[in-house]
Amino acid sequence: MSNAYAKNWDSQSRAGTPASRPARTVHSQGGTIERLRRRFADLPAPVIVYNKSHSGSRLLAQMLDDQGVFIGGKLNESNDAMAILPLVERLVEDYYPDYHALWDREWPTDLEALFVTAMMEHLAGYDGHSPWGWKLCETTYIVPIIAAVFPEARFIHLLRDGLDVAFSDHVPPQARFWRKVYFNNGDIQGWRGLSMTNRAYVRRPHVYNALHWMNSVEVGRTYGAMLQERYLEVRYEDLCQDFIPTSHRILAFMGQVADEAALMRRSASVRKGAIGKHHRHRRQRRQVVRLIEPTLLSLGYLEAPSQPTLLWRLRERWYSVLREAGKGWSRLRGRRHG
Repeated sequence: MSNAYAKNWDSQSRAGTPASRPARTVHSQGGTIERLRRRFADLPAPVIVYNKSHSGSRLLAQMLDDQGVFIGGKLNESNDAMAILPLVERLVEDYYPDYHALWDREWPTDLEALFVTAMMEHLAGYDGHSPWGWKLCETTYIVPIIAAVFPEARFIHLLRDGLDVAFSDHVPPQARFWRKVYFNNGDIQGWRGLSMTNRAYVRRPHVYNALHWMNSVEVGRTYGAMLQERYLEVRYEDLCQDFIPTSHRILAFMGQVADEAALMRRSASVRKGAIGKHHRHRRQRRQVVRLIEPTLLSLGYLEAPSQPTLLWRLRERWYSVLREAGKGWSRLRGRRHG
């Protein structure tokens, strides 16, 4: 943050903000969300980028940075906002998918302090008036909270073909946080014969990655629909293949005039080779399609539904015969005992 902005923030802290008070419940009209909203009201509305990991969001973050958008004072090599991550982890682990306990009421004081600390660390070096925001994939799962604290914020949901994302390895759902990210339930121990261990993930990463993609996309789109005009969907494929027009659409959504020279420089570095890489994994690709086909179809990443194979039709016919035989045997037994 700039010196003036930092001094203003420090004066608020000395006046008795949650970060400087002992751990106790403090009551105020409207609850903690309203208090946080007032605290950050002097900031411009942020732009938030969220997506399934390995969806190409680094390119989008680089474009925003080129355009003068402050994307954070604490970033990793992928331009993820690492200062925001502890907040995301806490909210997801303790509350997601039900944030009912946080609406219009007081939060635990340490959670409020964590929110403030995360924003302070993220805004280190910020001048207080330029466009700002962040990119962090798992922000997907706390969109309702961020949208409530920043009521004018804009949200960009970056989508990528789930067939490609399935072959971009990430992390297994061992920890409670990741189980919620994958399955919306931190206590799940298994799903259709899949365990939540690293060993199981290593054996069939494409299956886990596909399930992760499907849940992330569906949660992100559901929350996005509730944001109405504050929400924009962008496809990674469009960003790569039509970088400048797609960037113009994003910047217009943000209400920002494009720096054309910066767009031209970034455009020269865009690579398209990762699009369609799933075609190199034909057998595993069929497994992935069976898992996530409805979502792929809804997004247009598949042109038409897959057709049942001859083996599948024969198997279903055989199961049907067995079911009918079982019903007949039950009826016969019933007549005998009657």
